[in-house]
Amino acid sequence: MEEMCAVPLPIHFNCLKHHAGFIKNQIASVTSTKKFESLRKQLVKIGGSQMDLYLGNQTPIEISKQVLEILNRDKISSFTEYQNWLLKEGKEFRRIQLRDRSIWLLKSGENHERYVHIHPGRYSPNTIRVKAITLKTAILILSIKQLDKIERIDTQVVNDIRRIYLNEPPLKSFLKASGLGRTIQLFSKE
Repeated sequence: MEEMCAVPLPIHFNCLKHHAGFIKNQIASVTSTKKFESLRKQLVKIGGSQMDLYLGNQTPIEISKQVLEILNRDKISSFTEYQNWLLKEGKEFRRIQLRDRSIWLLKSGENHERYVHIHPGRYSPNTIRVKAITLKTAILILSIKQLDKIERIDTQVVNDIRRIYLNEPPLKSFLKASGLGRTIQLFSKE
């Protein structure tokens, strides 16, 4: 199980939180209890708020390369240059647009080796806004389904998974048209 998506330095990109294609691949790779447990432990990195999830066709590496092209064009090649570039407009972040018209936020990473922290912009083309608990629940449900441990997804199954793995209260009902239902469908599409 891949802990972090492979992106070039100095990019930091939490693909499990922001890249639908990566998440779909992680779910598909759950072929044993050991792999499920590994993925489950990684869900902590998703946090507890809302986030934007990239739905486009570009891979994490393609996204990263475009970000690096923009930085290279602006002659940004060190941590200090990057910090100065970010602060140039009086903010601690910059918005950039990639070839597919998606908007990305560049912020300062906590790690000096991976100092270019990227994530999709809010309500950007090719993105959706999703709650962390919804994303975690969908990943768990589909990973358990991948292991053939559940036959169908209904309110009881959803609530059991929320209780056992997330220590979350039960939902009154699970509807396929809900945010969770749509998120599950998103990762279930071929």
